[in-house]
Amino acid sequence: MAYRNKNELLDIEGDLFGWDDESSISLTNEALERDAAAERQIELESALEHDEHPLHDEVELETEEEEAAPTSEKLLKREIRAEAVRRLEEAARTEADFSVVIKEWDKLDQNRERRERNYEHLRGDLPLDYQAVSEPKLIPRWMNDTAYRQMMAGNFLDILFNCPYEMHQLTADPFISRMIEELSDDHKEVLYFLSLRLWSATQLALAREQSDRNIRKLRKTIHKGLQRQMFDYLHSKRERGRSLTLRERQFIEEYLALEEEQGKDTVIRRENKNNRRKGKPPLATGTAEGE
Repeated sequence: MAYRNKNELLDIEGDLFGWDDESSISLTNEALERDAAAERQIELESALEHDEHPLHDEVELETEEEEAAPTSEKLLKREIRAEAVRRLEEAARTEADFSVVIKEWDKLDQNRERRERNYEHLRGDLPLDYQAVSEPKLIPRWMNDTAYRQMMAGNFLDILFNCPYEMHQLTADPFISRMIEELSDDHKEVLYFLSLRLWSATQLALAREQSDRNIRKLRKTIHKGLQRQMFDYLHSKRERGRSLTLRERQFIEEYLALEEEQGKDTVIRRENKNNRRKGKPPLATGTAEGE
């Protein structure tokens, strides 16, 4: 069985998923342009509505003179008005009284909205990427990528260690780092692509020129060894009186429950969220009555 070298295995991801599809990129840019145009239209309509129906300062809580007052005076006035509103709420008994309370709260909301209006960007439910220029002349879009911005900020360790043979450097836990470092190169590759890159067993089998059944069997072997080491470490940690997190305690309880059933082959698998398919009943072999 022929294995691919390290460079071929690391570069094969782009071939599997087809990142260089020009048609998909053009369709994405067109969709972004349409959404950005719709967003600008909504902002224009909102601005026109504010021009036609402006909020009147005389019905708001604070006037321009009160806003220009020192901070201590404004805080004192706000505390007095808040106390007045609280007393109105406690004394309200009739429908007219509650209408007065609602009117006071409306004034508070109008004043808050007026303060925040200059700092709000009315985007609705659209993400920030929709306002990005499709082909900027100064700063290209690929510079907004998370990995590139992290590298330019000097946080390049995650990029350097994003490799099957250096991924043990990605964790600060010395036990987990040593446990992963002691794996063989073959096990590191399988663990990296299945757990970090989230490849499926079929994709990794295609890259390694193996069967997906062999990949799943190898994954089970890796998980069984790692989980056994983790259980022994956490169990000894608890015996020494060290505190454990909730997730660590749940792992110990689940592992102990499975160990009683499976013995030395204990391994915690991911739950299958799909319901098991019911088997069809066997076909009747006998003859019907009366034949």
